[in-house]
Amino acid sequence: MAVSRPIAVTLPASGLAFAESIHSPRFRMAERADAFHKLIFVLQGRVNLTTAGSTLLLPATAGAVLCVPAGVRHRIADIAPPTLLLLGIAPAWLARDPELGKLWIQLLGGRSASVRTGGRGAARFEGLWRAGMVEQAGGQPGRDVALRAAAENILVALARQPAGPPVDDTAQRVAAVARELGETFYEPWSLARASSQAGMSRRHFSARFRELTGRTFLEQLTEHRLTHAATQLHNERHSIVGAAFSSGYGDLSHFYRLFRARFGSPPRAWLEARR
Repeated sequence: MAVSRPIAVTLPASGLAFAESIHSPRFRMAERADAFHKLIFVLQGRVNLTTAGSTLLLPATAGAVLCVPAGVRHRIADIAPPTLLLLGIAPAWLARDPELGKLWIQLLGGRSASVRTGGRGAARFEGLWRAGMVEQAGGQPGRDVALRAAAENILVALARQPAGPPVDDTAQRVAAVARELGETFYEPWSLARASSQAGMSRRHFSARFRELTGRTFLEQLTEHRLTHAATQLHNERHSIVGAAFSSGYGDLSHFYRLFRARFGSPPRAWLEARR
C-alpha cells in the first residue's frame, strides 16, 4: 500500500529490521533522525536525500542505496514516486564485530550520509534484501542467524560497490562485471546474467569483454574457477569434490573434463605429479 508519510520502524531485540515503503504522489517527509542506522535501497523511482547542516544533495535512482547513520537529521524528497526497501541496523549490532563497524565507516566515506550504487548489479541487492525480508516474516529454525547473514552480506556487497552516481560508460560497465566475476566466480554466472548486468546485448558485451580481458566470457569464468580449484588442491584445503564445489561446479565429470583440458591431466594425477 502506498504511503504519504514515513513508515514507523521499531527494531526488535536482534537489532535488525527489514521494511518496505511505497510512496504515493502525496508523500511528504519532515526532517527527522532515527536511533538506528539506515540503509535505503531505491528499488524504483528517484529521490533526493539531504542532511541537516550540509548543503550536499544526494540524488538516488533505482539501484542506489542511501546510507544514513543513527542520530543524523535527514529528509527524503521524492522526484519520481519510489519504492524503498529499508534495513534498520542498531548501533550495538555493528559494535559487536569490529569488521562490521569498519564496513559501515567505509560506506559513509567520512560524510554524514552517502549513496552507493548497485549499478547494473541491482538484481543482486534485490536478492539480498528479499532474503532478509522473507526470513524476517517467517519462523524457520535459524531465523535470526539467517537475518544476520543477510545484513552482513548486504554490507559487504555495498562496500565493494563504487560511491556516487551510476557509471554509464560502456568500458567501465564491462570492467565492473569482470571485477565482480573475479570475486564471485563460484556463483551461477552466465553470459545472459553478465550482459544484463552491464546493460548491453549479449553480442556487444561479448565483444567488449574480449577486448578488455583477451578471453571470451566463458573462458574467463572457467579460468577463474579452475585456478581456484587448482590452488585449493595444491594447498590441500579441499578434496577434489570440495575443490570442484567451491569453484562453482556441480557436475564432477564436467569439472574433470575442463581441468584436464586446462592442466593436461585429471585432478588426481595432476596433484600427485606436483607432490
